[in-house]
Amino acid sequence: MPVIRHRFVNVDGLNVFVREAGDASKPTLVLLPGYPSSTAAYARLMDRLAGDWHAVAIDYPGFGPSDPLPGDPTFDKLAEVTGKTIDALGIGDYAVYMFDFGAPVGFRIALEHNQRVRAIITQNGNAYTDGFGPGVAALADWWQDKAAGQAAVDGFVSLDGTRLQWLAGAREAEHINPEQAVADQAVIDLPGRAEYMKALLWDYQNNPPLYPVWQAWLRERQPALLAIWGKNDPFFIPAGAEAYARDVTDAEVVLLDTGHFALEEEVDEIAERTGDLLRKAFA
Repeated sequence: MPVIRHRFVNVDGLNVFVREAGDASKPTLVLLPGYPSSTAAYARLMDRLAGDWHAVAIDYPGFGPSDPLPGDPTFDKLAEVTGKTIDALGIGDYAVYMFDFGAPVGFRIALEHNQRVRAIITQNGNAYTDGFGPGVAALADWWQDKAAGQAAVDGFVSLDGTRLQWLAGAREAEHINPEQAVADQAVIDLPGRAEYMKALLWDYQNNPPLYPVWQAWLRERQPALLAIWGKNDPFFIPAGAEAYARDVTDAEVVLLDTGHFALEEEVDEIAERTGDLLRKAFA
């Protein structure tokens, strides 16, 4: 089994944590994680892909072992640092795997890197208003009335809220490793980090207005694209996956009987279909 390598890259004075596996001379897949997880969520997928591909997973500032941003974080800032990390690693053309927060980070980077992005795997990574499910309602209510919605959002950054994220839509709770939520919560419980995460959840409302820009880029670029979704995800529903086919002619849409953290129950199928798309993109 390939060995995963772990290191920090200094970007703008921040130590950004990177997991890397596979031969760097092979085509690269950059993996962007979701909330509230770190790149540890990608370890099993990287094990399966690293024999054929160069897999690089990057923890955003404030996630996993990466240093947090100074001041209030935004998705613009996460994308700026993550894009610079890709450059600092010497990565040229690449494919990108976007999950959850990975979509708003990844599409911002894609617009900057443009032709370098050869393929997109979006796993419950939303770029269409069609994709918002009932699980987003509490956030939307908070955006409309911060005081009224604050208690619900405070719950998101608790251990119960983190467990809910991991379990959301899963076929069986026993398939979800409880250590994942505990590890994520250990980061959220660091001094100031819960407020940091809430600042990002507040900033998330600035993503939907950018959806038309990202969609226009997809229509123009027509990248190889796989939208592979846990269809029972209450946050980002199947319509969000199906919407990609409106803009990318040859998009492949796959709906799996699992939830938000689809890799926990469907890592083998996701790895196989990701490999198929990469072979197409880098042929």
